[in-house]
Amino acid sequence: MTGIRKVDVLLRFDETEIRVGQLVLDRREVLFKYNDTYLANGFNLSPIRLSFDNSIQTGPPSPFNGLFGVFSDSIPDAWGRLLIKRKLAAQQIAIESLNSLDYLMFVGSNGPGSLKYRPTVAEDLPEQKTIDLDALNEGAARVMEGESSEVIDDIFDVGGSPGGARPKVYAGYDSTSDSLIHGWEQLPEKHTHWIIKFAANVDAEDIANREMAYHRMALDAKIEMTECRLFTGRSGKTYFGTERFDRIRNNRIHMISAAGMFHDDYEHSQMDYGTLLHEAGRLINDARVDEQIFRRAVFNVYAHNRDDHSKNFAFLMDPTGNWRFAPAYDLTFSSSSQGMHSTTVARNGVNPGKKELMSLAEHFSIRKGEQIIEEVREVIQEWRGYAEREGVTKNSIDAIGAVLKRI
Repeated sequence: MTGIRKVDVLLRFDETEIRVGQLVLDRREVLFKYNDTYLANGFNLSPIRLSFDNSIQTGPPSPFNGLFGVFSDSIPDAWGRLLIKRKLAAQQIAIESLNSLDYLMFVGSNGPGSLKYRPTVAEDLPEQKTIDLDALNEGAARVMEGESSEVIDDIFDVGGSPGGARPKVYAGYDSTSDSLIHGWEQLPEKHTHWIIKFAANVDAEDIANREMAYHRMALDAKIEMTECRLFTGRSGKTYFGTERFDRIRNNRIHMISAAGMFHDDYEHSQMDYGTLLHEAGRLINDARVDEQIFRRAVFNVYAHNRDDHSKNFAFLMDPTGNWRFAPAYDLTFSSSSQGMHSTTVARNGVNPGKKELMSLAEHFSIRKGEQIIEEVREVIQEWRGYAEREGVTKNSIDAIGAVLKRI
């Protein structure tokens, strides 16, 4: 189904669905209007870019093809778009024929956060089944090479269109039995919602182990993250998994990325950590948020995570309308596509260091700025120990260690 012109936007924190409003495609413009009942009882989903009133609002033509950022966040990134392209090709439909609302229909109820979209082209929900990580990993590799519809359907069944460039799927994990299942929305007792990542064809074999080592370092650097762990397939291959922070059991939390909140084109980002600190301060009156953002800036600088674009920071809203800064995610060694930091530090994305970080700390009155820098650096200097414990290869340990020493 393509050429959709109207979409109902729904919000689901618990078992109750709330009709938020409607998106309408009018020629090349996407219009949005809040539902009057929601205006009386709800909260603004995007307080910087959306007016919380009954006006008809027109999304800007860029950076999200006419969508407001809060809705564009639901649309899959590179990996999800590849799946959609392959699935459409089997039906002899060109992906170029899709409009923005068509993409939302592929998401339906299976996107991040608490937003849902109807009508949907999603098929009947699959039964809950156990997950074979190796089979999914092989299937993901075949999709990237130009795959058959059978494999694509299997990956769609496990919610295989979340954001990001690397292949990944949604799963339910039971730590008591150490088992993974899929079933989309509703999970049985003892299960929690997780995301499992697979290696892209350009990734190193130990990419999962690297990210796990970075997770351990981030925790010791006092950066808030959800639980992460390595999963092992029958082949012995390891896969990185992280518990979802937009789910509490089968309840949902509204989520919006910094890209969606500020309308920043994350692929050509104009964001600075100062922008992030400033806007977070307007939204969340809590000095601990400033420290968390600053710690993340310090970590990304000294751990050489240059893929720190605006989709890798997010905000969460609970049912009472209170906002908080989301836990960190996607922390790993990265040079980014341009070789620079995607988010600049005091406008320096090429080689930021202590000077720029201290300028940030002083401007935003982060009194322990120098102490935080030293704390984080001390952790990162122990890279070799973290990496060895998580099974990173010697070649990777040496190569990454050489880069970290130069920062």
